[in-house]
Order: sequence, then structure tokens, then C-alpha cells
Amino acid sequence: MVFTYLNFFSNIIFPWQKTEAIKTTLNWGGLAKLPKEAENLSVEKSGSMFTRTFTIEFNADQKEIENWILNSKRLKDNKPKVKGVNETYEIYPGENESLGGKVSIEKGKVTIHMSWS
Repeated sequence: MVFTYLNFFSNIIFPWQKTEAIKTTLNWGGLAKLPKEAENLSVEKSGSMFTRTFTIEFNADQKEIENWILNSKRLKDNKPKVKGVNETYEIYPGENESLGGKVSIEKGKVTIHMSWS
């Protein structure tokens, strides 16, 4: 019973869930696969049984990030909001009935937030 709760309702991402969480996040955002050379990859989830938010962070060099943007359906024609060195792409609504979210890029660090409710 505890395992079922932790597996489906907690904010813990088990190692065997990481790949699916990444695929879901990219799917909701209309985003391309992560760059092959992505480093410091982290995946988090939050929400309840009625909502879910995934956050992915990774680092990559500028050229890889630019290629990732060009290959991402919902980013390539999306003009980011620029604040200093931070670029934020808003994706509303998201794909596949998700709420959407945003992608922030700052000095080689990419943060993706996507939600569903």
C-alpha cells in the first residue's frame, strides 16, 4: 500500500520513472528530445492526484540549446521574453490537453516547467 502511494501519488520520481517523466514533459511542451550532450540533468514532479507539474533542468552549450530550440515545435517560432540574460518561452496551452508551462534559458542552463490538471 505504501509503495502504491509513493509510486503514483507522491512527488518522488523513482529511477524507473525518470525516462517517462522526461517524455511526458517534452510531449506536453511540444519540445524536441533533450540534447545528447545535456549535463546535470534533474527531474522533479509536484502536484496531487488531480494535478501534475514536471520540472526538468539541464546544462548544455549554446549551440546545442539553439539546435534544440529549432527542433522544438513550440519554441522555434515562439519569441521569448528577455530579462537580462534570461530568456523565457511561454507555452500556453500545452500539447495533449496539458495546461502548458514555460522554458527558461540562462547562461547554458535550461529549466522546463510543464503542468497538467
